Amino acid sequence: MENNDTLLSPGQRIRPHATIETASDLLEKIYGLTAVNIYELNAYDDKNYHVYCKKSEENPHIPIINEHGYVLKIINSLDSRKTDVIEAQTKMLIFLNRYFACPVPVKTLAGTYYSLEKLTESGETHAVRLLIYRPGQLLTRVSWSQELLYKIGRFTAEVDLRLSGFYHPAYEHHRTMWMLVSVPKLRRFVFAVKDENREHLANEVIDAFEREVLKIVPNLAQGIIHGDLNEQNILVNPEGTDIVAVIDFGDSQKTCLVFELAIVICYMLLERGEIGAGKHVIEGYQSTRKLTDLEKKVLRVSVCARICQSLVMGAYSHFQDPQNNYLLITQKTGWTLLQKLWPMSEEEISRVWNLSSPN
Repeated sequence: MENNDTLLSPGQRIRPHATIETASDLLEKIYGLTAVNIYELNAYDDKNYHVYCKKSEENPHIPIINEHGYVLKIINSLDSRKTDVIEAQTKMLIFLNRYFACPVPVKTLAGTYYSLEKLTESGETHAVRLLIYRPGQLLTRVSWSQELLYKIGRFTAEVDLRLSGFYHPAYEHHRTMWMLVSVPKLRRFVFAVKDENREHLANEVIDAFEREVLKIVPNLAQGIIHGDLNEQNILVNPEGTDIVAVIDFGDSQKTCLVFELAIVICYMLLERGEIGAGKHVIEGYQSTRKLTDLEKKVLRVSVCARICQSLVMGAYSHFQDPQNNYLLITQKTGWTLLQKLWPMSEEEISRVWNLSSPN
């Protein structure tokens, strides 16, 4: 049963009020580490800091200081309430590091993997975590090729294939506004879209997703997924030819496997600016996991729903936090892309993405 306390409500402010000084103090207090260099990373609702630390012997759980540094993560107040999910994410990261390079959780002085902290006396409680920083180029910063898109699709399927061997009960009832199953709840946030035509388009996509996809969710293959494989969370080598790491599992969830593919296609189309790029991602994905006919049928609407979700929540979050321009990334190309993709027929998208091929 869904608990409304776990979903964002309009007007609710959940992002931590923290500074670099706050992060440095928390690092020393919780982990016994002293920062020699620290800077803030892009983030939506959390506060993330890349920190390099002095050699320390205070924390017995950190025998060697990582040369690439760490990510100190101050989790938003809403997700900080879900300590069972934080524990599930920790176990998932430890599990996945057998197969892929991803952030490794670090223990606190007390021997736990996170600490609940009040940043101010009257403020909300926030969970604070430390993760080993994974070096690599953000996907958004390298030249793109069809081969790289293919590898991204294949990697997406490989991640979910490995996650099929992982289970944690916290994922059974975990819900956030960033899950595709939460798309109908976007209606509460559409007011932030300050254009009548775009607002109408968003509502049209929401209605179709609810009608055509959500009603058949029980018939779609389910599993635990990363939930946010985008151009900021996939790291590649300097040449942009191979994937070297995957980061940010804060949106991991149990849901339809095809949603993982829809999410990665959404961001690859936004980055490339061309609908045809989806073909190469899908071909890579199907080299490891074949799509069913039903999954192929819901893919276009699911991709559009994710674009819509990113646009609406981005507009709303920027309305709440006008200083955070990271929230506007999707807005630059997203509406143009959605206006092109949404009117395409099932037959047309099947041809462009080569969905009719048996592969």
